[in-house]
Amino acid sequence: MVEPFIYLNGLFWPLSKANVSVQDRGFSYGDGLFETLRAYSKQVYRLEEHLDRLMNSAKLLFIELPITRNELRSAIYRTLEINGLSDSIIRLTVTRGEQEPGINIDYDAPPTVVIQTRAVVSPPTTAYSEGVAISIFRNCAPRVSGIFSQIKSCNFLAQIVLRERALKDGSFEGVMLDHNNYVTEGTTANIFIVKNNILKTPQLNEYILPGVTRQVILDIASIHGIDCKEQLISEKDLFEADEVFLANTGIEILPVCQANRLPIGTGKPGPMTERLHQLFRKSF
Repeated sequence: MVEPFIYLNGLFWPLSKANVSVQDRGFSYGDGLFETLRAYSKQVYRLEEHLDRLMNSAKLLFIELPITRNELRSAIYRTLEINGLSDSIIRLTVTRGEQEPGINIDYDAPPTVVIQTRAVVSPPTTAYSEGVAISIFRNCAPRVSGIFSQIKSCNFLAQIVLRERALKDGSFEGVMLDHNNYVTEGTTANIFIVKNNILKTPQLNEYILPGVTRQVILDIASIHGIDCKEQLISEKDLFEADEVFLANTGIEILPVCQANRLPIGTGKPGPMTERLHQLFRKSF
């Protein structure tokens, strides 16, 4: 297997030599951000929206990016080119960088920027034709205190633990409820439900990431005359939905057939989920 090359702070390194310091705040505190992007035929899908989210989140965390938007865009495409990948997943990570111990921020220390690429590994085709199962976790939705919108923080421990619990339950994904037991999102995906031909997704707040794929789906629904609402969704709403699906960069749109071992709707992927996935695939 050919060793991949990693972009690290302006240089490209073989994976085995791409190292960061143990005093990097991303390692010591999870102090950083990441974006997961996808390239189709060497073109990064919705790149500008991902960069918008990264830069907006960096401001919220008082991280001053050491690279311009144009330089970052070029570095992403150069990483794809060097690794010879066409259809791929791209991981862009920005941490606060190497600093002395302690939680106070040293604004003179440059942040760390890493870009990695890998081949796409999609869920099996049966996941799309038959749907997947989810596990529901009450009062588990994480947020970053002091920030009133959700971000893709490098501190991902809550999602890691809940995803593992879901996998041990035989589920594909764990879906988190907030302290009022309203549906927020999955550990790595936004969630949608369909009821009486109305598409619904939880409204954005400090528990719900403004997913790029989420917004694409809302835009597609609007263009094609599908009634869509962003609103509070209760646990009861989810179990009584006609259809449920997950959405993110890697899985695109993935139907859910079961929650906590109970069937959703007919227990099979529904027509609106299938239609939206077809329309999504035509958007790039």
